[in-house]
Amino acid sequence: MIRRITGFKVDSTRAPADIDDRVAELAAGMEGIDLRRLRNWKITARSLDARRGRPMLLYNLELDVDEGDAPVDLYGAPRLELPEGGTLLHPIVVGTGPAGIFAALAFALAGAKPLILDRGRPVEERCADYRTFQRERMLDEASNLLIGEGGAGTFSDGKLYTGTRDGHAAFILNAYVEAGAPPEIRYLKRPHIGSDRLRTVAANLRERISALGGTFRFGAEVTGLLLKNGRCAGVELAGGERLEAPAVVMAPGLGGRSLVLRMAEQGAACTLKPFQLGCRIEHPQDFIDRAMYHVESRPAALGAAEYHLVSRSCDDVPGVSSFCMCPGGEILNATAWRGRSVTNGMSDYARAGEFANGCLITTFQPGNFGNVAEIYRFLAGLESRFFEAGGADYTLPAQDAAAFLSGRPGLSMRRTGAATGIVPGRIDRLAPEMLVVALRAALRRFDRGNPGFIRYGKLAGLETCVSSPLRFLRDPVRFESNLTGLYPAGEGVGCAGGIMSAAADGLRVALAALKASGK
Repeated sequence: MIRRITGFKVDSTRAPADIDDRVAELAAGMEGIDLRRLRNWKITARSLDARRGRPMLLYNLELDVDEGDAPVDLYGAPRLELPEGGTLLHPIVVGTGPAGIFAALAFALAGAKPLILDRGRPVEERCADYRTFQRERMLDEASNLLIGEGGAGTFSDGKLYTGTRDGHAAFILNAYVEAGAPPEIRYLKRPHIGSDRLRTVAANLRERISALGGTFRFGAEVTGLLLKNGRCAGVELAGGERLEAPAVVMAPGLGGRSLVLRMAEQGAACTLKPFQLGCRIEHPQDFIDRAMYHVESRPAALGAAEYHLVSRSCDDVPGVSSFCMCPGGEILNATAWRGRSVTNGMSDYARAGEFANGCLITTFQPGNFGNVAEIYRFLAGLESRFFEAGGADYTLPAQDAAAFLSGRPGLSMRRTGAATGIVPGRIDRLAPEMLVVALRAALRRFDRGNPGFIRYGKLAGLETCVSSPLRFLRDPVRFESNLTGLYPAGEGVGCAGGIMSAAADGLRVALAALKASGK
């Protein structure tokens, strides 16, 4: 018999490091359940409540208790419901980020034998190319932290939480676990895989899709759509090669600006949308632990603390929120373009680094721009300005948060988790005025709630690949572009934001394409 326990509280300051392995016995004892009758159990949710001064772990559990009945399978793998009668064969998927790879997985599971194209390289080569970039400061525009197998998320901690509810979430999480992700991502409120583990996960997903009949071609740069009689009949590659396909899932990611522009030029319906810019702020991790957990030292049962902060707009000052917060992580120069700097954050699974960083972002409205090309020029100009300010070698300009607030130079805290290093820079003069105004108001607000946020913080670089300024329009049911046969998907085309939502979007468009093929 299944016994469900919700909201079971554990004082994290008294809990052992392996509390997740012991919590069922504690909960069963509190419920008066004889442990000899406990056949199996699982955690269905775990969250943390630190609002009242002592961080409490909250668990939801399912216990299979022997009541003379048959055991229950608590860990049945969620299945993907595939449309019946589909006849799709050899669709093309462009991009191997979450949207592209889960579209490819759905196609492969349906026996459609997809062809997956990526201008970058397999994750093993990509990691080697990144190490070369760090050492020699020579960027490979075909293999970097934005371009290559796994997409940008491979080097950004692998945070899997999302504000959207999607029926495919359990399937996505289970697919990641089967590919090597830690099992607790199934139940944590704010799960993460870790950049070190994501590299293995990306390779294993590729192997799974290949075993199901999918074919990967890396180093295959898609430069545009192959159009015939007003429909998308395939793609064109650099060098002139043309590949035909009955359906094309286009998931270029935020590093695919040139391809996005070309799609728009070729007639794929799209519209400008609000987009975000921000700056990374870095703090010592032990300060974040104290501020979030309200204890002097981190309890053994808890990992490195993270935050989610919001400063709402007021009196014409734009709002700011934290984004992609990386506990125990490092700041990366994640540019895909030579002579330009773009920050991102990364944490390994253990989140054991000395520093925490997060991006503080504000929203820019598209009304000040005529078209997406103008927005991309605006972003490229900012990226070049920050590159030059860092010394033109991908080092990041940085400024104490207190100096940023007062409009003076200053970088007193030179120790950093920034992978390419930092040098003193005037972020208050380099960043767009609207962002500066918004950040100054937000820093004061965040410091009131977390004293020391300004004192211990420093801003570094500029984050320009937060979201797409363009959204490609799709039929709300078929998920198809106005160009028949084209299925835009993921972050780069403005249809998702984050790993989970992008993966879910990739599944949706693939399932829609499969369904359409059966009509």
